[in-house]
Amino acid sequence: MVKLKNFANKIDAINDWIGTVVSYLVIPLTLVVVFEVIMRYLFNSPTLWAWDVNMYFGGLILILGGGYGLLHKSHVAVEFLLEKWAPRNRALLELILSPLLIIPLGILFWYGAEAAWHSLKIRENFTSLWEPPIYPLRISIPIGAALFCLQGVSKFIRDIMVYRRIQK
Repeated sequence: MVKLKNFANKIDAINDWIGTVVSYLVIPLTLVVVFEVIMRYLFNSPTLWAWDVNMYFGGLILILGGGYGLLHKSHVAVEFLLEKWAPRNRALLELILSPLLIIPLGILFWYGAEAAWHSLKIRENFTSLWEPPIYPLRISIPIGAALFCLQGVSKFIRDIMVYRRIQK
């Protein structure tokens, strides 16, 4: 059980670090939006690149931040229904429902990896006037799915520990 706990701790540390680093992309995202608004509405000269850059930054925040969100319990949950349940019962419910998180993320990883590989092979670009490459963003999809899925495994390990600890 100690090895599983160490594994879960490493997953938590990786997702915490990546989520923290990725969260700083909000700053350039905000600056690009402000710049685009000023150029468009004050100078009547919109940029060709702002939308694509926003897609990159926003996409990376969303894709790579999923595991961080699960780690810090910031995803939408219906806690008020479970708050009166005993911790053992909550842990059991989480253990039963965890495949509903892990399996779709595994599928997203698999198909995301296929799409990323195809995009990289053809050097796919955005379909915009600026046409920057999109394959780096597509490559982040299986990476983010793997991080999110691993965080689900970490949560599963911790739920097992809670369930077993209370059971004894």
